[in-house]
Amino acid sequence: MASRIMKIEPLLRVNYHFHWQMSYRLSEPRFLRAGTELQAVAWYDNSKANAHNPNAQAEVRWGEQTYDEMMVGFFDVAVPAEVDKQHFFIRKKGQQQVR
Repeated sequence: MASRIMKIEPLLRVNYHFHWQMSYRLSEPRFLRAGTELQAVAWYDNSKANAHNPNAQAEVRWGEQTYDEMMVGFFDVAVPAEVDKQHFFIRKKGQQQVR
């Protein structure tokens, strides 16, 4: 999570395991200030030192098969019941993305 002052705070760090990949949940919900940016970052060990890597010489590409790299970052957002959900995520004309 990166705030307007660009303070970076990891919300989740996963040491990936194939059989534990469906979802990860924070133990406590986080309230995010307007303008907060969420990022999903991943890196992969395709080296000979990785005992689970069958071929360190093979090029790894994104794909939907188990031999491909499938990392996709997504998140859920909960908003108060009284908020107009149809318009909550729509940017108004001229409104710029915060970076």
